[in-house]
Amino acid sequence: MKKMMTLGLVLALVVPAIAGDYKCQEDADTCLTNMAQHLKKKGWVGIEMDEDTDSGLMRIVRVVSESPAEAAGFEVGDLMMAFNNIRFAEDNKAALKEAYGALVPGNSVIYTVKREGVELEVKVHLGKIPETVMAQWVGQHMLEHHVGSGEEQLAEAP
Repeated sequence: MKKMMTLGLVLALVVPAIAGDYKCQEDADTCLTNMAQHLKKKGWVGIEMDEDTDSGLMRIVRVVSESPAEAAGFEVGDLMMAFNNIRFAEDNKAALKEAYGALVPGNSVIYTVKREGVELEVKVHLGKIPETVMAQWVGQHMLEHHVGSGEEQLAEAP
């Protein structure tokens, strides 16, 4: 199962990765610069999610301490149902991608979550992505898409 730190980036960056085999088309230096600039403009919620095997939706597995998510009242176990009234579903990909443009620091967005069988709306005021989180996301992307496997590096060693 893929675990994601979220939802500030991430949906903008993760949606293409979830949709299929994502391959960064830029060289590492250009990608690093562009990704860092992009992330500085994106809002941050502060949750980690994993796919719920029963529903195929994302379930919150961690709420980051002192994050916008904690302040908004997200809870571990919440199942993500919708973003700004757009249901998470295959046929809503385009609408969700467009709505993710609202993920900028200072904006408020509404998530619909299912908690203990009841759907609730959780309004969250987006923050800036902390530098440590940004470094983690960029580093993970660079490792996954711009650095060869350890076996390849060992084969090239003298």
